[in-house]
Amino acid sequence: MGSDAYHIIDRLDIKYGKIIPIQHTSDKQYHRGNIARAAETLRLSNVKFNKVQEYQIQWLIDDNVDWLDSVSSKTNRPLFKVLYREPASFAHVSSKKKGLWDLRFNPVFDLKMGVETEGTRFIFTSSRGLEVRGNLKRVLSFYFNVTGNAARPQGYVTDRIRKGEYRNVPGQAYWKDYDSKIFKFDDGIDFFDARGYVNVHVLKHINISFGRDKFFIGNGQRSFFLSDFSAPYLFLKLDMSFWRFKYQTIFAELNTQYVRGADQLLPKKYMAVHHLSLQANRFFNIGIFEGVTLNRSKQFELQYLNPLIFYRAVEHAIGSPDNVLVGLDYKVNFANHVSIYGQFVLDEFNFKNFFKRNGWWANKWAMQAGVKYIDIIPNLDAQAEFNMARPFMYTHQAGNNFTHYNQPLTHPLGANFYEFILQLRYQPIAPLTLNAKLIIARVGEDTLINGALSNYGGDIFRYSRGPTVTREFGNNIGQGASGTISYFQFLTTYQPWHNVYFDFELLYRAKTSKKPQDETSIALLNNRSSFFIGFGARMNIGFKRNEF
Repeated sequence: MGSDAYHIIDRLDIKYGKIIPIQHTSDKQYHRGNIARAAETLRLSNVKFNKVQEYQIQWLIDDNVDWLDSVSSKTNRPLFKVLYREPASFAHVSSKKKGLWDLRFNPVFDLKMGVETEGTRFIFTSSRGLEVRGNLKRVLSFYFNVTGNAARPQGYVTDRIRKGEYRNVPGQAYWKDYDSKIFKFDDGIDFFDARGYVNVHVLKHINISFGRDKFFIGNGQRSFFLSDFSAPYLFLKLDMSFWRFKYQTIFAELNTQYVRGADQLLPKKYMAVHHLSLQANRFFNIGIFEGVTLNRSKQFELQYLNPLIFYRAVEHAIGSPDNVLVGLDYKVNFANHVSIYGQFVLDEFNFKNFFKRNGWWANKWAMQAGVKYIDIIPNLDAQAEFNMARPFMYTHQAGNNFTHYNQPLTHPLGANFYEFILQLRYQPIAPLTLNAKLIIARVGEDTLINGALSNYGGDIFRYSRGPTVTREFGNNIGQGASGTISYFQFLTTYQPWHNVYFDFELLYRAKTSKKPQDETSIALLNNRSSFFIGFGARMNIGFKRNEF
């Protein structure tokens, strides 16, 4: 996740969707074999590409050459004649007969340093580790990635880590304090990240994966189904592809919210997800989604193991103790330049109260609408996206909310917000990418009413049932103390060698809050703004973002 492949495949799907094999772009992670075949198809076609497009296609081939037979990837001058014989592999060994077996090793490195104006703080991120992957006859394959990490992130990220009841490092699991004797700070963090899984192709159209990682369902920058914002989790995933269909099932073991403390067995819960994607024709894709989280400390609900079932019917039949989501997603490509996409998700719904428009608290839904425009001018791409989530979305009784390791499983802002995202990405020459992103969000936050904390539906970790909400009717997006988040990032990335990057980043983030109109309420204001400038170098790892 986070590699350049995702943006390149987006471009190829929009621009050359009539040529390449069908790509169900909403299901991420992508399988390397599918990406390799798409790049191979274009390489062997008679389409004329500009230099940047040729570079991008070759990049996909180099990155996934172990899944190809008809094209090759070689380095002109290997290091010590054994290292980097191929651009994407530090070291690899394989059978003389291509496709029989293959094993690859790569170092993982990330170092970013900079200065934040708020408190004139020194900011840094450091990661170092190893990536190993291999396959046997392209039927049995595996992936392993382990990194040791230390960081002192920006102030707004540090607050998320260290303040409040449910402290967490975005995207990560367990963490501990990190002190620097050189730079004299005591608010750094240290964490270990290990991900790995085994993948088996059963017959021709069925794929089974088991391991620890995370996924993303959707075509936008955000997802209301399942995103990669939370920590990795244990999973069993089944993919079935036939004709124009792809059917994905994910079973996962999660951690419910807990108070950080000494060594302990963290409380468990479980998730089951179905996503059916239909490529109706070369330009139109539609999908349906359902997911359920269940709080069983000692068992999984076996009825949810049925891969062909409507979860709401099962959940209702066993007494309706769990949290079920259903949703719809779509993508329409046209004119070889434009893609329109979106999602709609229902958490709870009452027909009568919905059409009365009385703001009943349990009418919970979220919506996304977005557009991508490829090649406004050659190699300049734009994306605009709008997201909104009703108050109390994803909430439920204790432990059944849509979260993992004290983090949302979907959108990082949780619920009760509007958000607009605009991004421009320009690649003037093959190794250089310029990326500008603007995010504006309006969020509704809880307040103090007569000394008690309100529940306006923005905090998805809070228990939400009729008696626990601040008001039953009259609920609207942005209620409570109205906060505005402004986020702007300019990122310049230069890639002199395959998967080796040098980054220059400018980041501005501001948060302002307004007092609620209710005179009995007291807003918990947290107004702040900061500017960050930083430089970094990384190898075989995506750029880490904290976009909230």
